[in-house]
Amino acid sequence: MSDKIDGYLEVGLNEQQEIVINIPPTKQRREQHKVNCAYRASPEELCNCGIEYEHIVFSPNQARHLAESLYRHAAYADREIRKKREEEERKSAEAIPVDRSNRTLANGSPVTADHREVDPATGLQKDYVVLSAEERAKGFVRPVRLTYKHLKCGTVTKMAETIAETYARDPGFYSGTFCCWCRTHFPVGAEGEFVWEDGSNQKVGT
Repeated sequence: MSDKIDGYLEVGLNEQQEIVINIPPTKQRREQHKVNCAYRASPEELCNCGIEYEHIVFSPNQARHLAESLYRHAAYADREIRKKREEEERKSAEAIPVDRSNRTLANGSPVTADHREVDPATGLQKDYVVLSAEERAKGFVRPVRLTYKHLKCGTVTKMAETIAETYARDPGFYSGTFCCWCRTHFPVGAEGEFVWEDGSNQKVGT
């Protein structure tokens, strides 16, 4: 891997209205210059003689092209870094067994015997069971996704964040979920009727 520069690049204009980038020295060149430069007041001070610094001159069109290229490469690098971090976090979470007995209702209160009662006006249960905040904090093996699509009717439904985090921690925790158009519950899983609304087309519960 090549040696990286210290600090940031300095950008300015010259008298010809060209873009000038001053390039600070790499650590290796800085160390070499400490020994070789005769104009330093002391070994610890930066040299003002200009030997340490290089510069590149660009036309405005070249500079715009470079800026666009740098932005694309930086965005790609950020995505790859994020993917790698998420993969490491996923593997760490997978190594921790899920305790499905550590559960609460979606609002954090204790599970009640009547939470499955359905409101005939909405089709929703009185409340829904989730893994506890403590259990969810152990890490996610899937992304936290809040919306999903019912394949039968095409409607997108949004769920509570605590339920979404439960799916992310333990994808097989639920056997079914709710469609806000059909106003009832249908199966999830490999043979289920829902996919995540994130472009992955992944079945909910897998």
